[in-house]
Amino acid sequence: MKEQNKVFKLSDFVVVAIIVVVFLLFWLLNRQDDLSGYVEIYKDGKLIVVLKEEGRYELKSEGRHIMDVVFENRRVYVRDSDCPLKICERTGKVGPNGVVVCIPNKVVVKFVGKSDVDVMTW
Repeated sequence: MKEQNKVFKLSDFVVVAIIVVVFLLFWLLNRQDDLSGYVEIYKDGKLIVVLKEEGRYELKSEGRHIMDVVFENRRVYVRDSDCPLKICERTGKVGPNGVVVCIPNKVVVKFVGKSDVDVMTW
């Protein structure tokens, strides 16, 4: 006699495999959206540069060094600035939808991207 009381049947494994494949596809497609993002840099209210590749960028105005902007690991920050109080440097690393502002240089560094968080409060 064949034993009919098996814990798992072949159809159970097929259903589980389909669920796992669908979950992995959904995760991979959403992961691509999460990695999309870029940095916009404004000077005097005008868009002067868009950063799509990670790296360190030097920002100059009228031939003088204003600041170094670093875009890495889905974060952007100001590494070095010639402003007196260095508030833009102390802002730290910001992620998607984050902004770093340097008032003396009239520069806004904005990370445009998808975030896991809808609202942040302090």
